[in-house]
Amino acid sequence: MTIRNLALVLALIAGTMNAPAQNSTRAQRAQRAPKTAEAAEAPQAPKTAETSVPSVTIGTQTWMKRNLDVVTFRNGDTIPQAATDSAWMAAAENETPAWCYYNNDPANGAVYGRLYNWFALKDSRGLAPLGWHLPSDQEWNLLINTLDTTAHLLEMGGAESVNAGPMLKTAEGWKEGAIEANNSSSFTALPGGYRVHWSIDKSAAPFAAMGESANWWSSTPTAGTDAWLRNVYYKNNQVKKYFFHRGYGFSVRCLQGELEDFLNEIKK
Repeated sequence: MTIRNLALVLALIAGTMNAPAQNSTRAQRAQRAPKTAEAAEAPQAPKTAETSVPSVTIGTQTWMKRNLDVVTFRNGDTIPQAATDSAWMAAAENETPAWCYYNNDPANGAVYGRLYNWFALKDSRGLAPLGWHLPSDQEWNLLINTLDTTAHLLEMGGAESVNAGPMLKTAEGWKEGAIEANNSSSFTALPGGYRVHWSIDKSAAPFAAMGESANWWSSTPTAGTDAWLRNVYYKNNQVKKYFFHRGYGFSVRCLQGELEDFLNEIKK
Protein backbone atom coordinates (compact mmCIF):
# COMPACT_ATOMS: atom_id res chain seq x y z
CA MET A 1 0.00 0.00 0.00
CA THR A 2 1.42 3.42 -0.92
CA ILE A 3 1.91 6.14 1.71
CA ARG A 4 -0.85 8.18 0.08
CA ASN A 5 -3.35 5.32 0.26
CA LEU A 6 -2.39 4.57 3.86
CA ALA A 7 -3.09 8.20 4.80
CA LEU A 8 -6.50 7.98 3.14
CA VAL A 9 -7.37 4.79 5.03
CA LEU A 10 -6.27 6.26 8.37
CA ALA A 11 -8.30 9.39 7.75
CA LEU A 12 -11.40 7.36 6.95
CA ILE A 13 -10.99 5.34 10.14
CA ALA A 14 -10.60 8.55 12.14
CA GLY A 15 -13.93 9.77 10.78
CA THR A 16 -12.50 12.91 9.25
CA MET A 17 -13.40 12.00 5.67
CA ASN A 18 -16.74 10.97 4.25
CA ALA A 19 -15.50 9.35 1.07
CA PRO A 20 -12.22 8.37 -0.67
CA ALA A 21 -12.68 11.29 -3.03
CA GLN A 22 -11.30 13.66 -0.36
CA ASN A 23 -7.81 14.89 -1.20
CA SER A 24 -4.64 13.69 0.47
CA THR A 25 -3.87 17.07 2.02
CA ARG A 26 -6.94 16.86 4.24
CA ALA A 27 -6.04 13.30 5.16
CA GLN A 28 -2.58 14.40 6.23
CA ARG A 29 -4.10 17.09 8.45
CA ALA A 30 -6.14 14.39 10.17
CA GLN A 31 -2.95 12.63 11.23
CA ARG A 32 -1.76 15.43 13.53
CA ALA A 33 -0.71 14.27 16.98
CA PRO A 34 -3.50 14.31 19.59
CA LYS A 35 -3.57 17.15 22.10
CA THR A 36 -2.14 16.59 25.54
CA ALA A 37 -4.45 17.05 28.52
CA GLU A 38 -2.70 20.34 29.31
CA ALA A 39 -3.18 21.67 25.79
CA ALA A 40 -6.82 20.65 25.76
CA GLU A 41 -7.52 22.82 28.80
CA ALA A 42 -5.58 25.88 27.63
CA PRO A 43 -7.46 28.67 25.84
CA GLN A 44 -7.28 28.06 22.12
CA ALA A 45 -8.40 29.60 18.87
CA PRO A 46 -11.73 28.31 17.56
CA LYS A 47 -11.65 25.43 15.13
CA THR A 48 -11.95 26.56 11.55
CA ALA A 49 -13.06 24.98 8.30
CA GLU A 50 -9.40 24.08 7.72
CA THR A 51 -9.20 22.15 10.99
CA SER A 52 -10.01 18.47 10.85
CA VAL A 53 -13.52 18.26 12.34
CA PRO A 54 -15.27 14.86 12.16
CA SER A 55 -18.47 15.36 10.20
CA VAL A 56 -21.29 13.44 8.57
CA THR A 57 -23.51 14.31 5.62
CA ILE A 58 -27.20 13.54 6.11
CA GLY A 59 -29.28 14.46 3.09
CA THR A 60 -28.25 17.97 2.06
CA GLN A 61 -26.72 18.85 5.44
CA THR A 62 -23.26 18.23 6.85
CA TRP A 63 -23.18 18.09 10.65
CA MET A 64 -20.38 17.86 13.17
CA LYS A 65 -20.26 14.32 14.56
CA ARG A 66 -19.31 15.60 18.00
CA ASN A 67 -20.75 18.20 20.33
CA LEU A 68 -19.07 21.58 20.26
CA ASP A 69 -16.01 21.89 22.49
CA VAL A 70 -14.60 25.41 22.06
CA VAL A 71 -13.51 27.91 24.72
CA THR A 72 -13.22 30.98 22.51
CA PHE A 73 -15.56 32.85 20.23
CA ARG A 74 -14.77 33.03 16.54
CA ASN A 75 -12.94 36.33 17.04
CA GLY A 76 -10.64 34.80 19.68
CA ASP A 77 -12.30 36.25 22.80
CA THR A 78 -12.57 33.81 25.69
CA ILE A 79 -16.01 32.41 26.53
CA PRO A 80 -16.42 32.68 30.32
CA GLN A 81 -16.40 29.39 32.18
CA ALA A 82 -19.01 29.14 34.94
CA ALA A 83 -17.63 26.41 37.16
CA THR A 84 -19.64 27.31 40.27
CA ASP A 85 -23.38 27.45 40.88
CA SER A 86 -23.21 31.16 41.62
CA ALA A 87 -21.32 31.93 38.40
CA TRP A 88 -23.77 29.89 36.31
CA MET A 89 -26.85 31.50 37.90
CA ALA A 90 -25.33 34.96 37.51
CA ALA A 91 -24.81 34.37 33.79
CA ALA A 92 -28.47 33.35 33.43
CA GLU A 93 -29.64 36.34 35.45
CA ASN A 94 -27.47 38.81 33.54
CA GLU A 95 -28.00 37.13 30.15
CA THR A 96 -24.29 36.71 29.51
CA PRO A 97 -22.52 33.81 27.74
CA ALA A 98 -21.12 30.92 29.75
CA TRP A 99 -20.02 27.30 29.42
CA CYS A 100 -19.34 24.46 31.84
CA TYR A 101 -18.51 20.78 31.97
CA TYR A 102 -21.17 18.40 33.24
CA ASN A 103 -20.60 18.24 37.01
CA ASN A 104 -17.68 20.63 36.36
CA ASP A 105 -15.58 17.59 35.46
CA PRO A 106 -13.24 17.93 32.45
CA ALA A 107 -13.41 14.16 31.94
CA ASN A 108 -17.05 14.58 30.94
CA GLY A 109 -16.08 17.28 28.47
CA ALA A 110 -13.73 14.88 26.72
CA VAL A 111 -16.68 12.60 25.96
CA TYR A 112 -19.70 14.88 25.67
CA GLY A 113 -18.26 18.30 24.83
CA ARG A 114 -19.14 21.41 26.81
CA LEU A 115 -22.53 22.71 27.88
CA TYR A 116 -23.34 26.26 26.77
CA ASN A 117 -26.10 28.61 27.76
CA TRP A 118 -28.08 30.13 24.88
CA PHE A 119 -26.52 33.53 25.43
CA ALA A 120 -23.26 32.08 24.11
CA LEU A 121 -25.10 31.17 20.89
CA LYS A 122 -26.57 34.64 20.40
CA ASP A 123 -23.30 36.47 21.07
CA SER A 124 -22.28 38.55 18.06
CA ARG A 125 -18.66 37.38 18.35
CA GLY A 126 -19.75 34.00 16.98
CA LEU A 127 -19.80 30.66 18.80
CA ALA A 128 -19.55 28.46 15.69
CA PRO A 129 -16.04 28.00 14.24
CA LEU A 130 -15.22 29.51 10.87
CA GLY A 131 -16.93 27.58 8.08
CA TRP A 132 -19.75 26.39 10.37
CA HIS A 133 -22.95 27.87 11.78
CA LEU A 134 -25.43 27.21 14.55
CA PRO A 135 -28.51 25.30 13.33
CA SER A 136 -31.85 27.06 13.37
CA ASP A 137 -35.09 25.41 14.39
CA GLN A 138 -35.91 25.04 10.69
CA GLU A 139 -32.61 23.26 10.02
CA TRP A 140 -33.27 20.81 12.85
CA ASN A 141 -36.68 20.18 11.26
CA LEU A 142 -34.95 19.36 7.98
CA LEU A 143 -32.63 16.84 9.66
CA ILE A 144 -35.49 15.01 11.35
CA ASN A 145 -37.62 14.94 8.21
CA THR A 146 -34.67 13.62 6.21
CA LEU A 147 -34.32 10.69 8.60
CA ASP A 148 -38.04 10.08 9.04
CA THR A 149 -40.14 10.96 6.01
CA THR A 150 -43.32 10.39 8.02
CA ALA A 151 -42.32 12.91 10.68
CA HIS A 152 -44.55 15.90 11.26
CA LEU A 153 -44.65 18.65 13.85
CA LEU A 154 -47.15 18.31 16.65
CA GLU A 155 -48.05 20.84 19.33
CA MET A 156 -45.33 22.68 21.24
CA GLY A 157 -43.22 20.25 23.21
CA GLY A 158 -44.46 17.29 21.15
CA ALA A 159 -42.47 14.67 19.30
CA GLU A 160 -41.27 15.61 15.85
CA SER A 161 -40.60 11.96 15.10
CA VAL A 162 -41.34 8.66 16.80
CA ASN A 163 -38.79 6.83 14.65
CA ALA A 164 -35.66 8.94 14.23
CA GLY A 165 -34.25 8.64 17.77
CA PRO A 166 -32.40 5.33 17.28
CA MET A 167 -30.92 6.64 14.01
CA LEU A 168 -29.26 9.49 15.93
CA LYS A 169 -28.24 7.71 19.13
CA THR A 170 -25.15 5.57 19.64
CA ALA A 171 -25.70 1.91 20.43
CA GLU A 172 -23.57 2.14 23.58
CA GLY A 173 -23.10 4.65 26.39
CA TRP A 174 -26.70 5.03 27.53
CA LYS A 175 -28.27 4.13 30.86
CA GLU A 176 -29.23 0.52 31.49
CA GLY A 177 -32.66 -0.23 30.04
CA ALA A 178 -32.22 2.03 27.03
CA ILE A 179 -34.24 1.36 23.89
CA GLU A 180 -32.03 -0.22 21.24
CA ALA A 181 -30.30 2.31 19.00
CA ASN A 182 -28.12 1.86 15.93
CA ASN A 183 -26.70 5.30 15.01
CA SER A 184 -27.52 4.48 11.38
CA SER A 185 -27.22 8.18 10.48
CA SER A 186 -23.71 8.38 12.04
CA PHE A 187 -24.86 11.50 13.91
CA THR A 188 -23.41 9.87 17.06
CA ALA A 189 -25.65 11.29 19.78
CA LEU A 190 -24.31 10.66 23.28
CA PRO A 191 -26.26 11.28 26.52
CA GLY A 192 -24.45 14.35 27.83
CA GLY A 193 -27.30 15.62 30.03
CA TYR A 194 -27.83 19.30 30.83
CA ARG A 195 -27.58 22.01 33.49
CA VAL A 196 -30.52 23.93 34.94
CA HIS A 197 -30.31 27.74 35.02
CA TRP A 198 -31.20 27.74 38.72
CA SER A 199 -33.18 25.69 41.23
CA ILE A 200 -36.62 26.77 42.38
CA ASP A 201 -35.20 28.58 45.40
CA LYS A 202 -32.24 29.88 43.36
CA SER A 203 -29.79 28.22 45.73
CA ALA A 204 -28.06 26.02 43.13
CA ALA A 205 -27.69 25.23 39.43
CA PRO A 206 -27.99 21.44 39.30
CA PHE A 207 -26.98 19.05 36.55
CA ALA A 208 -29.28 16.29 35.30
CA ALA A 209 -29.80 13.36 32.91
CA MET A 210 -26.28 12.29 31.96
CA GLY A 211 -26.67 8.79 30.55
CA GLU A 212 -30.35 9.46 29.86
CA SER A 213 -30.70 12.27 27.34
CA ALA A 214 -28.91 14.25 24.65
CA ASN A 215 -30.04 17.83 24.13
CA TRP A 216 -28.96 20.44 21.57
CA TRP A 217 -29.78 24.11 21.32
CA SER A 218 -31.14 25.65 18.15
CA SER A 219 -30.29 29.25 17.33
CA THR A 220 -34.00 30.12 17.29
CA PRO A 221 -35.52 31.92 20.29
CA THR A 222 -39.13 31.78 21.38
CA ALA A 223 -41.05 34.74 22.70
CA GLY A 224 -40.02 35.64 26.21
CA THR A 225 -36.95 34.08 27.81
CA ASP A 226 -36.79 30.65 26.13
CA ALA A 227 -35.23 29.08 23.02
CA TRP A 228 -35.93 25.93 20.99
CA LEU A 229 -33.92 22.73 21.32
CA ARG A 230 -34.01 19.06 20.32
CA ASN A 231 -33.93 16.08 22.67
CA VAL A 232 -33.51 12.32 22.46
CA TYR A 233 -34.15 10.12 25.49
CA TYR A 234 -32.95 6.66 26.41
CA LYS A 235 -36.42 5.18 27.06
CA ASN A 236 -38.04 5.92 23.68
CA ASN A 237 -37.45 6.32 19.94
CA GLN A 238 -38.66 9.90 19.73
CA VAL A 239 -36.98 13.14 18.78
CA LYS A 240 -38.67 15.88 20.75
CA LYS A 241 -38.82 19.62 20.24
CA TYR A 242 -38.81 21.58 23.47
CA PHE A 243 -38.18 25.12 24.63
CA PHE A 244 -36.35 26.00 27.83
CA HIS A 245 -34.98 29.07 29.56
CA ARG A 246 -31.97 30.47 27.75
CA GLY A 247 -29.92 30.15 30.93
CA TYR A 248 -29.98 26.34 30.75
CA GLY A 249 -26.82 24.55 29.65
CA PHE A 250 -27.23 22.25 26.66
CA SER A 251 -24.92 20.72 24.07
CA VAL A 252 -24.38 22.39 20.71
CA ARG A 253 -23.92 20.89 17.25
CA CYS A 254 -22.85 22.90 14.21
CA LEU A 255 -23.73 22.71 10.53
CA GLN A 256 -21.16 23.15 7.81
CA GLY A 257 -21.35 26.37 5.83
CA GLU A 258 -21.92 29.94 6.86
CA LEU A 259 -25.44 30.93 7.91
CA GLU A 260 -25.69 33.31 4.96
CA ASP A 261 -25.33 30.35 2.59
CA PHE A 262 -28.35 28.64 4.16
CA LEU A 263 -30.44 31.81 4.10
CA ASN A 264 -29.64 32.37 0.44
CA GLU A 265 -30.51 28.76 -0.37
CA ILE A 266 -34.00 28.90 1.19
CA LYS A 267 -34.75 32.11 -0.70
CA LYS A 268 -34.34 30.35 -4.06
